[in-house]
Amino acid sequence: MNKFKYLIKVNSSFNIIKAYLKYSLFSHFEKKKRKEFNNNYKNFFSKKKHTYDFFSQNTFDWLNILYEFKEKDFKYLEIGSFEGNSALFVLENYKNSFVYCVDSWIQFYKKDGRNEGYEDKSIKKIEDNFDENLSSYKDRFKKYKMKSDIFFNNNKDFFDVTYVDGSHLAEDVIKDCRGAWTNLKKNGILILDDYFWQNYNKIEDNPAYAINNFLKEISDEYKIIRLSKFQLFLRKLY
Repeated sequence: MNKFKYLIKVNSSFNIIKAYLKYSLFSHFEKKKRKEFNNNYKNFFSKKKHTYDFFSQNTFDWLNILYEFKEKDFKYLEIGSFEGNSALFVLENYKNSFVYCVDSWIQFYKKDGRNEGYEDKSIKKIEDNFDENLSSYKDRFKKYKMKSDIFFNNNKDFFDVTYVDGSHLAEDVIKDCRGAWTNLKKNGILILDDYFWQNYNKIEDNPAYAINNFLKEISDEYKIIRLSKFQLFLRKLY
């Protein structure tokens, strides 16, 4: 119920609310399979170098939504790679994928108003963990240590799947959404993380507020695939 209240609080559209209602109803029937798959991946990632596991809870949804790419060659872009968890999932489960990882790996501090949740951790250590975790996949991914706007300004590729999980500050989120959408192929999938994340006291500073404004900008260009407890999945129609 708290999530439904939040959807209303951030002025989510009727289609967003309907998508979450559908997910809430039908996910109950997949509960056992979801738990088993997520736990299996969690066990895999537990053997990697990491400080947090933010991603394993999403893997069952990704498996289902990215099913069409199981045997395809495709380009996957992620904005925000942290310790490489999501990149590892794609590299492990989609053998014909090529992965583009964009992250500035800049140290944030609470004194500067940031509340991302890892300000007390060494970003240097987090980047070192990323490098070690992906070291055996060196021919299948590229690392771009830069801010996302610099990447998008210089990028000439188009992607089949893009995952936005960078800064959670709304002004950064909407820029990442715009850049990701512009560089996404027709019929491509955009995954937006942390729709229900609300670490910033001012509601307008949180991801959902930015995402909802972005959806208004592309009102007829997308189809909602799913809104889970954590992530919004969209298909680009044209």
